[in-house]
Amino acid sequence: MVVSALMPVPRTTLMREVAERLRQAILSGELAAGQPLAEAAMAARLEVSRVPVREALVELEREGLVVFNARGRACVREFTDEDFAEIRSLRTTFQVMSAKLAAVKHTAEELERLEMIVKQADKTRDPTEFSRMDIAFHDEIARMARHERLYQCWSNLRGQMELWIARAHRERERIKHDVREETLRAHRQMIEVLRSRRSDEAARLMEIHCDSMAQPS
Repeated sequence: MVVSALMPVPRTTLMREVAERLRQAILSGELAAGQPLAEAAMAARLEVSRVPVREALVELEREGLVVFNARGRACVREFTDEDFAEIRSLRTTFQVMSAKLAAVKHTAEELERLEMIVKQADKTRDPTEFSRMDIAFHDEIARMARHERLYQCWSNLRGQMELWIARAHRERERIKHDVREETLRAHRQMIEVLRSRRSDEAARLMEIHCDSMAQPS
């Protein structure tokens, strides 16, 4: 049974939990592009007051997943093909640079965290959760690069990249039915290349991996 991301939120949680519920509903497509996000309706559905919903929507606007119109009404942001092309190219640029640096700077503990993420991804059968594990893997590599400004740029666009990855996964799965197999294979291969500390090979492999998700057909 698929569990809705918009199930009631326990009253003891704060704005971050509301933002996470809304974020996952957007990433999964449960909240569609262009869909209005009326504070009162979202508050009623999540069984919270309007205040944390309003704060969560502002947070999601910062991430680029929500937009407000001139009247201050929120809706799920609609992305054009050009938007996604920019997101895709930036993801490749950030990750290729991150992989090259991470190959030199990583620790054994960081490689263990990457392996744990892959194991968690292998266990899940939920497509949205799998996409979250995918972005978590790449997020960890960006951290391993130990390049503060690179990671800041990556973090600023992380939500939009996660949205693109989720949609790219759904499109590739519709055409080739191999998202899990290919993603897990590529991530395991990346761990081994990082372990070898071959920075140029890590960069090359990452570029291939990023490009493969951009071309599902």
